[in-house]
Amino acid sequence: MRTNLKIFRIKQHLTQKEMSEKIGCSRGCYSGVESGDREGRQSFWNDLQKAFNIPDTDMWTLKKNE
Repeated sequence: MRTNLKIFRIKQHLTQKEMSEKIGCSRGCYSGVESGDREGRQSFWNDLQKAFNIPDTDMWTLKKNE
């Protein structure tokens, strides 16, 4: 089950490596969360929200699995 992170990342014109560097995690960690293989710790989601100034209401959409 994929999250909506891939769509968000592509809209930002970033690779997985660039995205992971921006939020301070490894590319492998980011890739796992994006693909739905990992849930991602709360700190992952907090760092993502801070890095991109994402409103709380939009975070649910990013976490949602397809």
